[in-house]
Amino acid sequence: MSDAVFMLDKGKLLSSLNRSYYAIFNAIRAVTLLDNFDSKKHKGVIAHFNQYYVKTKIFPPDTYKLIESAFKLRGYADYKDMYIADRQETQEQISNAEYLISIIKPYLLERWAEIEQEETLKMNAIFTRTSTRQFTPEKVESKYIIKIIRAAMAAPSACNQQPWEFWITDDPEIIARLSQSTPYATPAKNAPVVIVPCYRTNDLPAAPMAIIDMAMSAENILLEAEELGLGAVIIGIAPLEERMKAVGEILKLPENFKAFAIIPVGHPASKHPQEDRYEPSKVHTL
Repeated sequence: MSDAVFMLDKGKLLSSLNRSYYAIFNAIRAVTLLDNFDSKKHKGVIAHFNQYYVKTKIFPPDTYKLIESAFKLRGYADYKDMYIADRQETQEQISNAEYLISIIKPYLLERWAEIEQEETLKMNAIFTRTSTRQFTPEKVESKYIIKIIRAAMAAPSACNQQPWEFWITDDPEIIARLSQSTPYATPAKNAPVVIVPCYRTNDLPAAPMAIIDMAMSAENILLEAEELGLGAVIIGIAPLEERMKAVGEILKLPENFKAFAIIPVGHPASKHPQEDRYEPSKVHTL
C-alpha cells in the first residue's frame, strides 16, 4: 500500500491505481492459496474468491464490487490508451484497498494459525498415539474409514508390490467372532468397526518382504486414526498360521490372501499419555 500512496503523492495516478489493485489482488490470492487454489488468470482468482468467500458470507457482500472496481480501473490504467485518472478516484481506490486488507488480514492470520495447528497435530501423532482397547458405542463415520485406508495404502512396500487389501466390518456378529479368534483379540469385542489388513501371496516380486510391507501399512492405520481423534490397537495375527487360518475362515478370504492383523477402531473410552520410550543408550553412532 505504501507504493500506491507514494505514487499518488508524486502525481503518478496510473501507477497508484496499479499498486492499489495489486495490493488487493495479492491479499485475496493469499486467501485462496491457503486453501490450495490458484489460477493463471486474475479473473479466475477473483471469481473463486467471490464464489467461496463472498457469497458464503465469510467476507462482506460489498467486497466483490470493490475488487471488481479495482480490477477495472487497473485495466484502464495499464492498457487503455489516453486514459486520464482522476485524483479523487485514485484516492478512493487506496481507501478501498486499505479497507479490504483490513478485513482480509485477520482472516489470514486465523486461517494460518489453524493450518499450523493441523500440521502440529500431524507431526505429533506419532508421539501421542497409544493403544486403545476400550471404545464408546459411537459409530465411526465412513469418511474417516476412507481416510484411514488411504493412509494405509500410502505406506512404502518392497518393489512397490503393494500386497495389501483390507477387509472392514461393522457387523456385530463378525466382530464377535473375530474377538474370539485369538486369546488377545478381546479388545475387538466392543469396537464399532474392525479393519483386517490382508496380503496376497501370489504375483509378488518380493514375496518374503510382504509381511514387512503390511507392518508399515498397519502403522499408518494407527497413526491416521490418532490424527482423526480416534483410537485403535493392533492385534497380531501373522505369522502364526493357526491364527491366520482362523481369521481367514471368518472373513472367507480367497485362497491367495492371508490375514495380517486385526485392528479395532473407534472413539476411545479414555485417553492416556504415551510413554517416552527414547533411550540414548540404544543409539549407536559410527
